[in-house]
Amino acid sequence: MSDAELARTLRSESPPAPTELITNVGSLRALRISKGLSIDEVAVRLKFSTKYIEALESEQFESLPRGIALKGIVKNYARLLGIDSSSIESALQPYIGSVTGGIAAHTSTRSLGAHHATHSVGGSPIWLLVIFLVVLAAISIAVWQGIVPQSWIPGWMGALFK
Repeated sequence: MSDAELARTLRSESPPAPTELITNVGSLRALRISKGLSIDEVAVRLKFSTKYIEALESEQFESLPRGIALKGIVKNYARLLGIDSSSIESALQPYIGSVTGGIAAHTSTRSLGAHHATHSVGGSPIWLLVIFLVVLAAISIAVWQGIVPQSWIPGWMGALFK
């Protein structure tokens, strides 16, 4: 049976209901063909490489990205096919890992690892002193070199720089 005949045969069958659970990742190819979609069309719509779509359909999970990228491919592909992605995500859980939240929550355990950042709100008084001395030195040099007009300098300060 040629690909065209197979596609015609599969198109004549009714597509699964959107709530139908797909438990086998390999059945994504049959569902895609039954919807009349080529790999190239799916790749263009999902904005993922055809290499990733083919690897997902043929269950070559080692070729796929890990973490949130894989979760995004699965969710978008399932949405395109009109099925629920939760069963596929649970089958791919070892490859997705523990991804919770999102960019706004900054909770991806893959990107943070064991590193915990701590930030000081007030800053160190030593840095404030250094900044103050640098600004004071810049102003003093500007007045001494005549960069600042004499009219800007208070009388008591002008005596210091004459």
